Amino acid sequence: MGWQSRQPRQSVISSRRQRGSNLPPASDVFGSLMSGDLPGPDRRRRLGDSDLAAADETPPRPVFIVVDQRQCMFYGSRRSLKSVAAAEAAALCIWRALDDGAPIGGVIFNDAAIEAVDPSPGSSAAMTFIKAIAAQNAELRARPAQPRAPSQLEKALQCETLERASGSLVIVISDFQGHGAHARAALQKLAEVNEVVAVCAYDPYLLDLPKTGEIIFSGGEVQIDLEFGRGRIRQRLFDYADAQAQGLLTIEREIGVPVLSLSAAEDTSVQMRRLLDENVRRIRQ
Repeated sequence: MGWQSRQPRQSVISSRRQRGSNLPPASDVFGSLMSGDLPGPDRRRRLGDSDLAAADETPPRPVFIVVDQRQCMFYGSRRSLKSVAAAEAAALCIWRALDDGAPIGGVIFNDAAIEAVDPSPGSSAAMTFIKAIAAQNAELRARPAQPRAPSQLEKALQCETLERASGSLVIVISDFQGHGAHARAALQKLAEVNEVVAVCAYDPYLLDLPKTGEIIFSGGEVQIDLEFGRGRIRQRLFDYADAQAQGLLTIEREIGVPVLSLSAAEDTSVQMRRLLDENVRRIRQ
């Protein structure tokens, strides 16, 4: 995953990230050559490096961020809700793109609406995007006004703003509930002309279910008591979690889109740093 256009590792501009107006001053570029420093040539022979620094004038590629704020994201057993973790991850990606001067755009969607933001550089565009995420996040309620719409994920991935994306970085942050063949096809289409990364927000509760006792689950309107001592109930929950995991593995194996797992129970910024570092190492291997 790269925030800017890639350069071959052997390229002389692979380590430079400046653009035209940000080129280093001549004194930094030529250094000892302009000052007549005699040890300069000797140092080049010893270390094999150069006194010249090339600059990459390729503009940063646009960054598109897709943020899921559906009712299924309004769940969390500790620290935060999945919807909050997704919003935090999106904000971190936005500020990271802003730091590189990249145009920022994307899609925010819930069960009732899909809001597209055309890519634009600058802090004003970043704040507009973040406010749109915060607005949809604030609309989430324990008693939802709108019925759940699993198909919103594939509709968001097929929106016109993303269809125009090419040569961009696309980050999809969701729990991917309701994803099916159409959603995977939309991801594959995006991945053909862009670099796509999927960030799966999840709550770790299903990974460590209690072996005994009774827990009350509620969706805001109705509630149900589950006895975890009964093997049948535990098995159904495990089957549900396994089906979700297999669907995400399909995205990674068949489409080639890396899937990063984001836990709502841990600090988002720490996880994002760790996940991106691991993904970079995996790509290099």
